[in-house]
Amino acid sequence: MPNNPVAASFAKRSSEIAVWFAKNPWVGWAAWIVFCISILVQTGPKRFGSTFSVYLDFANRLWSRQPLYDATTLDGFNYWPSSLLIYIPVLRLDPVVAGWIMITLAMGVFTFACVKLLDALLPRKRSVSAVTAAGILLLINIPAAWFNFKYIQAQILMTSGMILAAAAMMRGRWHLASLWIFLAAVMKPLAIVMLLLCGAVQPRMRLPLIGALIAGFLLPFAVVEWSYMAEQYRAWMLKLSFMAHVMPTDWPYQADFQTMLDTFRIVVPPNVATAIRFAAAFGTLALAWRISKIEGRTIFPLAILILSGCYITLFGPRNEYLSFFVLTPGLTALAFALFGRNAQDIRGWLLIAAVLVLGFSVSFPVDRVTKPFVVTLIYVWLVWLTSQPQRWRDLVGEPSANASH
Repeated sequence: MPNNPVAASFAKRSSEIAVWFAKNPWVGWAAWIVFCISILVQTGPKRFGSTFSVYLDFANRLWSRQPLYDATTLDGFNYWPSSLLIYIPVLRLDPVVAGWIMITLAMGVFTFACVKLLDALLPRKRSVSAVTAAGILLLINIPAAWFNFKYIQAQILMTSGMILAAAAMMRGRWHLASLWIFLAAVMKPLAIVMLLLCGAVQPRMRLPLIGALIAGFLLPFAVVEWSYMAEQYRAWMLKLSFMAHVMPTDWPYQADFQTMLDTFRIVVPPNVATAIRFAAAFGTLALAWRISKIEGRTIFPLAILILSGCYITLFGPRNEYLSFFVLTPGLTALAFALFGRNAQDIRGWLLIAAVLVLGFSVSFPVDRVTKPFVVTLIYVWLVWLTSQPQRWRDLVGEPSANASH
């Protein structure tokens, strides 16, 4: 027993929580099912008006060859044109029916992704099944998922694709992983962060991902004429340039490194912020390259999933304070990998605490600094882990004999 009373109390409490969930494995799934049903029941124009209706509106504009981008405002549609293609088949339906279809699809794919991730990550010899563990993971991620599911955000399917790509990489299925990353990027182009990192450091994925990136740009040309589409891409580039040259206070929902520093009265000019984003991109690439050299079937896939989520939320353009969902499932999965070895591992519990902080919203003035600060701490921890590869092996490495094929 630990001599420190605080450590002893923590060890006792953490063991009790682990035992309770092991004895009541249905709790996680029950909570997740109730959450999904409540989202479906409340689906309606007032619930998804600020997001899903925008997707439908701009998908209709694409189909009818109307302008998609306004390079003088931060509002409107900001993703690449491919992201609208999935909504075209439901345009003729009642918006509520279309919402039911899309959110049901998102729920199913995300749930499936979490099960597949834990099944690939956790060792074969485990006291809790991957399905049981997935229910608990889903329960922990309800706070982060709530906003995205309520408004039928594209981030759900993007995150699901990234998770499924990580699971496929853990099984050595590199082409399938490339396909999942491609689908994630089609849903929301922020997944290009993971696409570029994997393409740069994984030779087995390089050509498929180059092809995926090209396909993502060309897909809309199969739906509408080339001249219209070329003009939309030109307008999109102008809009991205405009978005890169605004102050953190210009978008009222932004939460990233700029807003974190702005809270402490450190104002980062747009040009400097762009330079920092590029520097962070190269730094993240260096981390990914170093991690790719570490032996262990689960290390690189899980690390790249978390690294991508960190970069997207901390340095992505116009990240919002309710958009940290892309990061939380990977952090939870890492915590579960630690709990599989020791239910009292303080690192695992700190990761769960981070997931809850990133998931719950206190108020915008608090969230705009607290959430980026938590991601910064995670980034620093990843750098520390990567400075000595053995730390990653000790964290989530396992004998190759345990790999599932």
